[in-house]
Amino acid sequence: MSNASNQFLRATKEAIQRNGVSINYKKVGVQAYDPSTGSVTSTDTQYTLMSYPKHIRASQWHFPDLIGKEAIQFYIAGDQVFTPELKDSISFDSVDYRVESIQKHFAAGQVCLYRIVAVKG
Repeated sequence: MSNASNQFLRATKEAIQRNGVSINYKKVGVQAYDPSTGSVTSTDTQYTLMSYPKHIRASQWHFPDLIGKEAIQFYIAGDQVFTPELKDSISFDSVDYRVESIQKHFAAGQVCLYRIVAVKG
């Protein structure tokens, strides 16, 4: 089933567009050591996209590893030009968050939604 005909992906995109906000997603690229300068260079790529952020209230039953940390769950449509990874980061409301976990939600045979938990810092 193509992206255009997946009603679940279309509904996800419409809901995020209607209720979401703009975020900056930084995809960490390949890092290489430059012996002439003695530094490490990285080919990071920035994407501006719509997301629905939801603050997480951690407890001993829900997200116990995030107790005492500021964390947000970002809902992102599954038709991005990149695949989210754990080393990536998200800038939202002038704060940088590190991607801690990623869940993919499938419908009609394709990823329709990424649910990304990111921690401040």
